[in-house]
Amino acid sequence: MIYLGRVLDGYGRDVGHGIELDASGAMVRLLSNSEAQAASGDEVRRAHLITPGLVDIHCHGGGGFAFPDNYKPEQIAAAIRTHQLAGTTAMFASLVSLADPSPQLEALIAFCEDGQLAGIHMEGPYVSRQKCGAQNPAVVRDVDEEELRGWLKIGRGWIKTMTIAPEAPGARRAAELLLEHGGKPSWGHSHDDGTATRQELDYTYEAAEKYNRVVGQATQTVTHLFNAMTGFSHRAPGPIRVYIQAAKAGKASAELIADGYHVHPDLVEDIVGYLDGAASQLGIPGAFFVTDSLAAAGMPEGKYTLGGLPVEVRTGACYLEGTQTLAGGATTLADQIALFAKRGKLTLGQLVRATVAGPVYAAGIWDAQGVTVEFKPGEPVNLVAWGENMTPTWVIREGGELNRG
Repeated sequence: MIYLGRVLDGYGRDVGHGIELDASGAMVRLLSNSEAQAASGDEVRRAHLITPGLVDIHCHGGGGFAFPDNYKPEQIAAAIRTHQLAGTTAMFASLVSLADPSPQLEALIAFCEDGQLAGIHMEGPYVSRQKCGAQNPAVVRDVDEEELRGWLKIGRGWIKTMTIAPEAPGARRAAELLLEHGGKPSWGHSHDDGTATRQELDYTYEAAEKYNRVVGQATQTVTHLFNAMTGFSHRAPGPIRVYIQAAKAGKASAELIADGYHVHPDLVEDIVGYLDGAASQLGIPGAFFVTDSLAAAGMPEGKYTLGGLPVEVRTGACYLEGTQTLAGGATTLADQIALFAKRGKLTLGQLVRATVAGPVYAAGIWDAQGVTVEFKPGEPVNLVAWGENMTPTWVIREGGELNRG
């Protein structure tokens, strides 16, 4: 099969005008402009744009199911498939603060080991009650080292990131434990003034080398920059400026919920532009997109549940029921790309970097199933072919086309 269209790799670089796959879904070659113009026949499909599959490392669910609440195998599978059909070929399953996440971890690990998930993200419970957002404050708590050791043992290396407030008692030890077990801290849900934030970022950046966690990946991430953290002002820039400068220096990678609600689109564009290429010489951005989506992704507006708390989607955004507190997202990464492509301020290359190379680098999941950063001959592809309206027309995961039926 040949897919024709402008081809970008995961770094956002123009690499061809089409891509040919063999019967197994492995790449044969990238086509030049003249080869693409000469291609014809039943085995040719035309697209506006061809990119690697998208990567979402902060996602609580979709298709009517949220991983913290709905963790029967068929529910987990339905949530994953909602995002896969929308072009997200690799993703983390995110939990929220729970009294005991062990049952959810056990259920999700089966999907990690099967290659349907690239890992697990625990958002809490070691976060700030003052900035818990849609987290249940009743189960937010200080770091418990033995408790965390137990979860990491259950996780068997699949707990890749964990959101921790940098000012939380025991935060540094929690970060060390994560690094010891193949994970990393994701700082956020914090009411810190920036002091503890800077200290923990610097310490973790230095400590990561001891655990061989510095090559080809971020040493730490920032959970949804701007959201659920002390705000920025010209007299008290707080943790937000610390995070941005850490990302600029390559010490961290920062999430952005680019759904048009959590962060103003103008500011998303400013941050992406400022941090573009900051994380390494490979052209990997210091900021990347996440959905933070819950059960509502791919579903109509209405009422849902997240971590036992009632939430509702209205006018496109998700809120704690009866409040104006944002409670996660309702988009896919493809929705976010379409939004910013239409605005036209960021290039398609920047958008692809923010949804492929950026999150892959942040999480260090270059070899995970569902991940393609560079198209290489002989390798099964993860690919999205986009229509002119920037919606996915065809999605291929590990060489197999996903059947929307």
